[in-house]
Amino acid sequence: MLLIGIFVFVGCASEEEEKPKKPAEEIYFEGVATKFEGEKFKNTIEEDLLKELGVCEFGSSDSTYYATCSPENFKISAYKNEGSLKDAFILEMKAGIFPKNAEAPLPPVRHVIVFEREGGELVKVGGFRGNLIGMRPNKASGAKDLLMALYDTDDETLFHCVFKWNGAKYEFHSIERMDYGDGFRTIKGENKLETTQQIYQQLRDKSLIF
Repeated sequence: MLLIGIFVFVGCASEEEEKPKKPAEEIYFEGVATKFEGEKFKNTIEEDLLKELGVCEFGSSDSTYYATCSPENFKISAYKNEGSLKDAFILEMKAGIFPKNAEAPLPPVRHVIVFEREGGELVKVGGFRGNLIGMRPNKASGAKDLLMALYDTDDETLFHCVFKWNGAKYEFHSIERMDYGDGFRTIKGENKLETTQQIYQQLRDKSLIF
């Protein structure tokens, strides 16, 4: 709810309406829409990182079922405010592809994995089965906040969840809104904290957060 303070000054037949500034934490998310298209990456960093992760095959491979290392299957983007892409990045994987060295193809949902380099090695610092739909700057944390769309197929419910960088990994922060099939609604009132904690545990139990 946006609260608007109205101050009315009576005297000399003048009126003034003043609106307080929106707090910094309420900055809107910038929408993210990954289309997975194109044959080649714009630079070699993405190819080098995919090769390091070993999740796909390059064009020279004879493989007919492992996913190829191309923008049609993968997207790599930055999340840190500073530093090199090769040391901190978000990997988005197209739904249903067969990653190299995996036992089976991915389910029909996108996978989003956040990596940071520690001691020269890439370490997972966030994992989601869903869509990355928004990012916004966060100067305090040094990394962008993430807005994830996570869908619970059992309950047929879509959750829009905010995750924030805590200095070492991405952690659950809040539920922005949810849709049980009859339209989005926000969580309000005294039970908000308890409800969001229950939803977080539900998402963990369903491995939508890993």
